[in-house]
Amino acid sequence: MSSSTPNPDGLHPIVELNFKGVFPRNPFSYNHGIIFTFNDHDFSGMIYGECITFLERFMQENIKKLYYCEPGKPLISGIIAIANDEDYGGFIFQAYGTDGKICMYVDHDGQGIEDWFGFEIEEEDGDDSCIDGGENEDEIDNQTDVDVDFNEDIVTMNRTKGNEFLNRLCGEKEEGNDNNIYDDDGNKEDANVTQQHSIFNELLPWKK
Repeated sequence: MSSSTPNPDGLHPIVELNFKGVFPRNPFSYNHGIIFTFNDHDFSGMIYGECITFLERFMQENIKKLYYCEPGKPLISGIIAIANDEDYGGFIFQAYGTDGKICMYVDHDGQGIEDWFGFEIEEEDGDDSCIDGGENEDEIDNQTDVDVDFNEDIVTMNRTKGNEFLNRLCGEKEEGNDNNIYDDDGNKEDANVTQQHSIFNELLPWKK
């Protein structure tokens, strides 16, 4: 590991640059790289594009993606991408907020480690094949396959039963007697007797 000449006033953060290496997935780390420590470079005086140009000239290598690790955290949980001026501002904030050093990592091949993290999270969340609040597919299938025994002896609510007035009003017939007919006074008549209706005759006198 090499480093630049220390700055006697200590105004600039210590930035450890890791480059010409690769990110192995398991265990996640940065291997086979070169480490160079900047002790006297003012990274805060640059913007994102200027920092990329400076580092590429220094390494004589292209940068596909640039990362830094939040101080005090392991690489797998503290690594953060620097892809624009806003991300670079976050790096500067972290760099000047630490009493130690901050590490930068260069991806020369565009490995896309963000996709690795997303895939691992999906695998962890999907181990139980959970659907809607913790029920897995087998439990749901078992619930939908339950056999339901229907009772064939269904008793219906018949409020006209035993009520002579409602039976007459609703047209219900009494059990065992289909020929019950009642006159206007409520007297039962024989249904088999044909009712004879008076025929109007203008020659006959009528009671008024």
